[in-house]
Amino acid sequence: MPRFLRENLSSSRRLTVVSSRPAPGVIKGIISAVAVGIITYSHLFIHNTLYSLDATAKNPVEKSLGSYVQPSTKQISIHAIPNNKDIQSHDSVVPHNEVQVKVVMEKEAKVCHDIKSLLDISKWPDIVFYEDHPNFVKNAKLKLDPNREENLKARATVAEFNRIRKSVLTTDLLDEGINEGSLYTAQKFAQRFLERGENDRPLTIAVTGNSFTIGSNCGENTRQGDSGGAGPDGCGWPYRLAQRWEELVTRSFGNATNTEIEWNMLQANGQASQNIVQRLPSLVDEYDSINKTLDVIILNNGIIDLFRPRPWFEAVIRVIQTYFPQTMIINIIDGTPEFVSFNNGEDTVMGGELSRFRNYMKTHDHYNIARLDLAKMCLLLRYSDMERYRILRQQYPESSLLWPQVAKMMYGNKTSLRKDQPMITHSGLPLYWANYTPRVEKTKVAYFPTNHPPFTTHQYVADSVLYTLLRLLKKGIGCDENNMMHREEIAVKPALPQNTIAKLEEVERCFVCLSPIQQLDARVLESVVNGTNSSNGLSVTESPVVVTCGDWKWITDERNRSGWQSDKAGSLIRFRLKVSEVEVPILSLTFMTSHSSFGDFHVSFVPVSKANIKRTLMGCSDVTKFENKSLLPSMLLKGKRPDFSLWDTFVFSGKLDSHEDMANEVMKKTVMDVIAKSNDIEFIDVYVLNNDYYGNQGRVKIQTVTSC
Repeated sequence: MPRFLRENLSSSRRLTVVSSRPAPGVIKGIISAVAVGIITYSHLFIHNTLYSLDATAKNPVEKSLGSYVQPSTKQISIHAIPNNKDIQSHDSVVPHNEVQVKVVMEKEAKVCHDIKSLLDISKWPDIVFYEDHPNFVKNAKLKLDPNREENLKARATVAEFNRIRKSVLTTDLLDEGINEGSLYTAQKFAQRFLERGENDRPLTIAVTGNSFTIGSNCGENTRQGDSGGAGPDGCGWPYRLAQRWEELVTRSFGNATNTEIEWNMLQANGQASQNIVQRLPSLVDEYDSINKTLDVIILNNGIIDLFRPRPWFEAVIRVIQTYFPQTMIINIIDGTPEFVSFNNGEDTVMGGELSRFRNYMKTHDHYNIARLDLAKMCLLLRYSDMERYRILRQQYPESSLLWPQVAKMMYGNKTSLRKDQPMITHSGLPLYWANYTPRVEKTKVAYFPTNHPPFTTHQYVADSVLYTLLRLLKKGIGCDENNMMHREEIAVKPALPQNTIAKLEEVERCFVCLSPIQQLDARVLESVVNGTNSSNGLSVTESPVVVTCGDWKWITDERNRSGWQSDKAGSLIRFRLKVSEVEVPILSLTFMTSHSSFGDFHVSFVPVSKANIKRTLMGCSDVTKFENKSLLPSMLLKGKRPDFSLWDTFVFSGKLDSHEDMANEVMKKTVMDVIAKSNDIEFIDVYVLNNDYYGNQGRVKIQTVTSC
């Protein structure tokens, strides 16, 4: 018997071999008993080791997260057999006899068998047109004919997609794109999957992303997604993933395992890693306050991260691994032409971005996070010498199959448009993605066809993410070829790397406020007081957001990009933020930048003491001061960009360590010098002026203002 088994058994359970020579039949019986003993106690040792790891001491961050590190006492593992005298400080109880271990082994064998079956993607069922799905809820008020022309076209496109899907999305292709990452987080994910009983809370998976993740340009017909996106009506890949999980995983496991998932959809238009960083504090608080864990977070922000020179992606990874050390991170690398080119070592799209992309890829390996590289999968389809892919290229010459690679739309006669066309039709004619199979008609209004691909790409992504989750589940459980759990290694929580891929000072400049003192967020706070209206009954000092000049207002749009917006130069708004009486203040603004109609704006600060809380606010008569630094130090922030509409975040630090000298100067003169002379500063008023610099009439939109 192996030493590690002997040391983990009580003396009464050890096998003793006598020195006398037994009969041949007895020898056979002894060998069988030893084999059973090894298997049995191997499981005892492995399970005991797994759960004793969770009972070890935790660092202060883990303690603050409560149940994140250990499941709540209401959760009983499938490995737990009630036995009061064996119950320790952690939830799970190790099986204590051979019969119970046999039950566990049979359970694990069933789970491993089901996962192995699900990993045969060739047997996954075809998709159906969403209005034909049994869970689709028809809007009776619209009285639309289910067999109208656009639906007939959609059903034909779905049928064509189903015809080629299994030839395109193969296990070889998926294996090329998947990197499994950390064994530790995979084992934690598997443990949570296995231990939940029928009435235990669901697994929690959060999805972050941008307009692609939301499903811009995605629609099997013009109506899909109009009711909010959930269920069959959802076109974006996260909704398709949720539906696939329910149809495949839940149906496969039945009631034997609780496969329910609570999806937290955090995608937003124009969102990048720097915006995710600003949302992490509320995410930490949300899961901590309701005694939940975050099991998986799927990041899909690469399209926009590519345009950010600072290492916000690395900053996000470091925060998640610090505050959610057991959370499994999966990052999706999109199959856009830019990522495909960079994966191929080309820097022909945008000068200088190749080195940034290489650091982006190194970050995955440095922090050992899982990734799904769709760009790498596109390259395999394009260049592989495997026979199946050569046949595909012969069948569909010069055609993209997984993700559109030509940034143009075309007419039905294959004539390409010269410019990107956001509308559904052009000159009254339907539009299609150029050089893409199957031919998909454009049904939604959106620019940038390669950033916003058709529903077929979203289905490929959803299936690829589901396959990745199943691969990681198999890895975490330790399923071997015989459908048995065979963990050769019990991973311990890895330490956060002290060194960084980007320069440490650059990562530190990607400021993350995990304990905001106050945050004004237009996504949850719609109110704004018009301080220019004397008849307004609410005192301006009682409102955190006050218009003191011009046309500022709270607004949202068809893509839920909420914010306080101004379209008139010279308009002034004031945000009042509470600050710490002992800590150096750090202030941040998140604002929209765009190629369309947006312009620049000025920012300045006024500290407010307790004694001066009802001071007169700056108004229209003070607008000209913003252009005179001696009268009012302020900083000009750029809202105009050459293309795309993206959220940006700027941080003003009282530590005066910003990479922008002007930001340090403004903070020193308007805030820190005042604080040095007063010990009762309670608020800082943040003023934002829609700038008329150079006579521009630009739009300004502020989403969040935060003090830390």
